[in-house]
Amino acid sequence: MKSYLILLLSLLTLMLASCQDNVYICTGSSSKCYHDDPDCYGLSNYGGSIKEISIEDAEDMGRRPCEICY
Repeated sequence: MKSYLILLLSLLTLMLASCQDNVYICTGSSSKCYHDDPDCYGLSNYGGSIKEISIEDAEDMGRRPCEICY
């Protein structure tokens, strides 16, 4: 039981470590999403430059996940 718990905690740690903390946004005035993929074609639809920020900052700006990336 103890080894099973250690294995489970190890897998959970690996999964959390692989989560991405940063996302990509377009700085165009009509952009409303954040993107997981910096090459997502949705990033180029709004003009402006592409900026990498934390997911928390993107959500604080009122951005939602891109329907293409997520």
